[in-house]
Amino acid sequence: MNKKPIICFEGPSGIGKTTLCQRLSRKYNIVPEVNLLFNREENESRFWYLERQLDRFKMCVESDKTSILDGDVFQPIWYNWACNYPEEFLSKTETHDFYRSMLDSSEITFPDLYIKFYVDDEKELWKRKESDRTRKRRNFEKHLRIIEPMHRYFKFIDKATDIEVVMIH
Repeated sequence: MNKKPIICFEGPSGIGKTTLCQRLSRKYNIVPEVNLLFNREENESRFWYLERQLDRFKMCVESDKTSILDGDVFQPIWYNWACNYPEEFLSKTETHDFYRSMLDSSEITFPDLYIKFYVDDEKELWKRKESDRTRKRRNFEKHLRIIEPMHRYFKFIDKATDIEVVMIH
């Protein structure tokens, strides 16, 4: 099988990831974020969100096109770390054990390339949020608070691994 590259767009809410994905959708296999792609179930597994990240990754692997992930499949790791593993989410051990198991069994890998978008001024993100009536952007303020930890995570990935991360201002 000829493996097609998997690219991941990541960055703060309102930066333009989904808009860019929509514009690239004719040429690439675009895999939306979990909450846009799947409906929540009433009696879902505690691991539902992590399992859907795995499903997103499988959509990329099964595609005959280069895939673009609108959001990182490993987001539960760095998001929960940045938020100090809130009680309403899986614990650090549960989250890490899930991903470790998936990595060990080769059911998931890191994308071939991360493209991390950022802005210097959060006011721009607020303007975009206010002008975008197509999305609710739940927890927007909370997401703004994790911009710096997210940026540190991707800088670490770029520096400490062979995974390519391109930062775009």
